[in-house]
Amino acid sequence: MQKPRAGQLAFERDIELHRTSAFLTRRQYGKTTNASRISLKKMMKKAGHTVVFGSVKLDLGREIVRKEAEQISNAFRSLMEAASKAKMSLNLYNASTQKELIVADGLEVPGLEKPKIISFDDLAELYEAQRLEFRLWHSRTLYSRTKVVALTPEAVGETGDLILDEVGRVKNFRAVWEAVRPIIMSNPLFRCFLTTTPPPDDTHFSFELLSPPVGWDPAPVPAGNTYRSELGVFVRRVTAFDADCDGVPIFDDDTGAIVSPAVSRQRDHDKDAWDRNYGVKFVAGGTGAVSLLMLDNAQRRGAPGGELRCEFFQIESDSDMDFACDWIKSNLRDGRIGLGWDLATTEKASSNPSSFTVMEEVGAEYAARAKLIWKTNDPKIAMERVWRLVSAVKSRPKGGRARRMCVDATNERYFASQVRDDLRGEIPVELVVASETIEIPGRPPQSMKQFLGSRLVEVIDDNHLALPAERYVREDYRLVRKERGAFTCEPDAQGRHGDTFDSDKLALHALGSERGRTILPPQPSKAILETMQGGSL
Repeated sequence: MQKPRAGQLAFERDIELHRTSAFLTRRQYGKTTNASRISLKKMMKKAGHTVVFGSVKLDLGREIVRKEAEQISNAFRSLMEAASKAKMSLNLYNASTQKELIVADGLEVPGLEKPKIISFDDLAELYEAQRLEFRLWHSRTLYSRTKVVALTPEAVGETGDLILDEVGRVKNFRAVWEAVRPIIMSNPLFRCFLTTTPPPDDTHFSFELLSPPVGWDPAPVPAGNTYRSELGVFVRRVTAFDADCDGVPIFDDDTGAIVSPAVSRQRDHDKDAWDRNYGVKFVAGGTGAVSLLMLDNAQRRGAPGGELRCEFFQIESDSDMDFACDWIKSNLRDGRIGLGWDLATTEKASSNPSSFTVMEEVGAEYAARAKLIWKTNDPKIAMERVWRLVSAVKSRPKGGRARRMCVDATNERYFASQVRDDLRGEIPVELVVASETIEIPGRPPQSMKQFLGSRLVEVIDDNHLALPAERYVREDYRLVRKERGAFTCEPDAQGRHGDTFDSDKLALHALGSERGRTILPPQPSKAILETMQGGSL
């Protein structure tokens, strides 16, 4: 086995002191090998113990998965020798068939068929199917195990120590983290540690989870340096400069000669990539539609005591609506108001919520004064809440009613049309269909989704938007990405789908749209009037 490096040994001590910790290192430092060595020690320490070793599942084709399996195999092969020296047997099994696949010298285990010699393709197949186990036998009948699984929320649900390898490349890592935290909180003896190099995209949850404090830049030391991230995770970081102090070199990719980290960076044409992979820096950038810096600026301006105070309300009851409406009446100024409603008519835990924005124009600035989210599958409840919000704006001391309300009618066109009809007497309502094409002189045609999203991002980048200083808003905004010029968004485990971003862009559009002047219509529908008069909601 390769002699452990200073940073590896230091991190093995760290995990004894911190139940949750992370190991951030330069590329090819031995993160996976170190994680597997810790796994072996955990199995040696306690008979019958389970370690869940979560590794990256990359949806990029069979060859990538095969290479991942090969990496796992190589890391554990050296451990078999260590187990043999301790007169213990470390074996690989197909957990579903109980068949041994690879055997090391040591105790004979009765009752098993002759071991099968498997290829890396076989290993990849077991890895994908969550059936890969390493077992360390303490006796002929008692063993500890490390279960190797793909890092998905479903696969990491088993209790025990958790090793999450290369988390910066895990798709939907936020959902994985949400799944593993209850496991760690269930038993004070359980440990969870993460290994990674900073992700290439700052929208990845590991960026937020593991970033160091602003301005943290210690001198290089052989074992690396430690800090606690803003989200409370203890982190040991080993950069190429730290590793160089410990005699771990970088080789020139042309001559093969040893070069210093400074020279290596100087020669690299992609400095951002070098800073991530060898400087172990969290480099802002990637596919996020809104940069972290500009989002932070917008939330600072909307924080209590900021220039333009904004509030976020999660509505679950009538009393929540009472509080939100009272706040709106008391805190709006006399600027023009635009309302945006990204509606949804579901209430499952994983479904996306309705998001409603009350945006006020203050000079050249825009403030998302009130942002509300709720989940309901009852259209009457949804309509009653919107009625109250429209009325609350109208009741402000100065300024009068909102200028316009824009409603996303892409997926709920029938209900959105009913909303327009029922509110026509109170406020102009514009239905917005994301797929419709808009043509602006001097620009190529684009969809409403692209036009409205780009407009909102422009306002944020110009530092003219204030947002509520709420983590929910921050995380929801960060789900929205810009890829090949198109806005995309994948829902997270809570069902968030960039809904607050969408209601904001609709509210902003309501302040500038001139489409379809509204004439006074018939009174609200009979069903809505009965709902309002009955007071049952």
